[in-house]
Amino acid sequence: MKAFRRQRETESGSVAVEFALVMLPVIVLLFGLIQYAFYFWAMQGGSDIARAAARLSAVGRPATCAEFQSAISGQIDDLTGTGGTATIRRVYSQQDPDEVMVGDTVEVLIRFSSPDMKFPFIPFINDGLVTARAESRVDFVPDQPEGCA
Repeated sequence: MKAFRRQRETESGSVAVEFALVMLPVIVLLFGLIQYAFYFWAMQGGSDIARAAARLSAVGRPATCAEFQSAISGQIDDLTGTGGTATIRRVYSQQDPDEVMVGDTVEVLIRFSSPDMKFPFIPFINDGLVTARAESRVDFVPDQPEGCA
């Protein structure tokens, strides 16, 4: 019985050291998983916002560039809080260079930063920059819309 107690007393610190050595990679892995989940969540939300923006542009809402960028920036801000720094572009591919007509194509491109935990030792895809693009056919032109380049 005494031999068993002596062995446990001499190994008492090794459990703490082994725990520390194992937990460090596990914690880095856990935070890396959470960081990449934020990125992919922002990518999915960004593509949804781009599709909705292309659909709104296809029916002529909103016609002015400032209103369009403000509406899309607000949606990005609701998603990630980085709507103020987002790049939002709307381009019409027109058959007639002077006016947008039904049947033309509108392309919307948005870029914004995804949430970043700034955890060290974890590289971030594209430095957290999310780019989403959507295209739609113009279905309705109530007022001549502006492109936003």
